[in-house]
Amino acid sequence: MQLRALTPDDDLAISVLLDSTFGNSEMFRLAKCLRDEDAVAMERVACEDGTIVGYICCARMVEPEDWWTLSILAVSPSYHKRGMGRELVTRGMNHAKREGAKAVVVVGDPNYFSRVGFSQLAASNLETTVMPEHTLLYPIAPGTGMSSHKLVYPDAYATFIEEQSSS
Repeated sequence: MQLRALTPDDDLAISVLLDSTFGNSEMFRLAKCLRDEDAVAMERVACEDGTIVGYICCARMVEPEDWWTLSILAVSPSYHKRGMGRELVTRGMNHAKREGAKAVVVVGDPNYFSRVGFSQLAASNLETTVMPEHTLLYPIAPGTGMSSHKLVYPDAYATFIEEQSSS
């Protein structure tokens, strides 16, 4: 698997990947909203034989400062169960460390994300209105695990949640 930064020419392939992975265009719209807001901290695509088969997007949290959120993780259904998602997360978290992120939050499946270094326990003191039972934390800086903070996501999240609840 080759992991590389996103290029403007990748939008169509990412849209197709996200549509096939999630069954709709909602995640691609979230990615576009995060870009429009200039909240994206990192976007990477995974390629096999020149074809985009995976995607990871992390955004900067509004609060706490210097924290990121793993916003989107997608692997083409034909590449599931091959460890590609795990590799994308591992490389993504390494990138977050290099860029100075103090912690990374994810709202997702606790069974999956706990296998790639995220912890519900580490997130247990975080205040959030966005699915607290599915909020996990990947602590990077000392003292971030089990810390008490109010999570404030980029505005794109509010737009995304409003669209989800009205559809």
